[in-house]
Amino acid sequence: MIDTGDIEAFGPLKERLCLDFTNTADEHPSQPTAELLTSYARLVEWSVFSKSISDEQAEILLSLAQQHPSKADEALRFAITVRETLFRVLAAAADDRQPDATDMQAFNAILAKAMSHLHMTPALTNFSWTCALDENDLETMIWPVVWSAAELMTSHDLHYLRECASEDCEWLFLDTSKNHSRRWCSMKECGNRSKARSHYQRARNTT
Repeated sequence: MIDTGDIEAFGPLKERLCLDFTNTADEHPSQPTAELLTSYARLVEWSVFSKSISDEQAEILLSLAQQHPSKADEALRFAITVRETLFRVLAAAADDRQPDATDMQAFNAILAKAMSHLHMTPALTNFSWTCALDENDLETMIWPVVWSAAELMTSHDLHYLRECASEDCEWLFLDTSKNHSRRWCSMKECGNRSKARSHYQRARNTT
């Protein structure tokens, strides 16, 4: 079984697959100290944790990556390129801005590749889109992420998309609070840090 314990310790919000993917870095472009996807193996571990792929599929991909390390490195670079593109497009939406035209062009090119992996499958009362996975494709875990972003961008939930208000965090989240006033990706982490900074500053100003 693939060990995903330290991925869970990174604290994914588990709101939307695409948001958890953009949140694999605290800053964009990512810095070494704030980067979760430091290797192809880490990308696979994240994909298992997020249920994008199964343990069995992960083992096949890791074996393939060992056989073709340069292709695995290329797949990791592509994954990070996709993440940064998604972040710029979604962060613009969170800020009620139009995304940059070049970012939208890049996203649509990535989406076109993702859609080639989509299949219509029957459900109980209707049909649904399913992203088919190919264990021989080292980029296979990226396509469900891209499709998740497309679904979010065309849904009402896009109105609730926010970027963390912390000075040193750029995580994206969905504000589903009752009055839609949530400011932090996590009150436990970023919210408490911000409160501590404010308290410290007030204490300094009164001395």
